[in-house]
Amino acid sequence: MTEMNYEQLIAQWHQDRNLIDGSTDKDQYLKLIQEAGELSDSLCKGKDIRDDIGDMMVVLINIMVRNGLKMNDCLEVAYNDIKDRKGKMVDGVFIKEGDN
Repeated sequence: MTEMNYEQLIAQWHQDRNLIDGSTDKDQYLKLIQEAGELSDSLCKGKDIRDDIGDMMVVLINIMVRNGLKMNDCLEVAYNDIKDRKGKMVDGVFIKEGDN
């Protein structure tokens, strides 16, 4: 069985619908926030969140394509930023060391 490269398929989907040249990072960011609101609603209602998270990832892939980035590159940078981070949990939120 062949594993699907969803990042590549979604990037092509954006190209096919003119969502790269026909949109802007700002427009896509606003769409991302809209999708985040849907995730919040589903979390609050105890609903399945897979589609909401997937929709947010679709928008993030659009932004990555527009900026010549790949998901693994972004995750590598983020991981390198957090891997040695220290902090504590406060009311269910991780507060990094040095932040008040």
